[in-house]
Amino acid sequence: MLALTACAVLAGAKSLLAVGEWVADAPPAVLERLGIPIDPLFPKRSWSAESTVRRLLTRVDADALD
Repeated sequence: MLALTACAVLAGAKSLLAVGEWVADAPPAVLERLGIPIDPLFPKRSWSAESTVRRLLTRVDADALD
């Protein structure tokens, strides 16, 4: 999830909402490249929803991540 967040920021996301939206709409090729499995039956539901991404990122301890 942190790799997806980094990709979103590099793509121009400047808020948690923007990061969450980018992750939710991430191209399947990017997800595959990052090692995230894609369910062929539900390709749009293989990764976390935008609200889940935002909740997760608000709980990350920035000091520990540094």
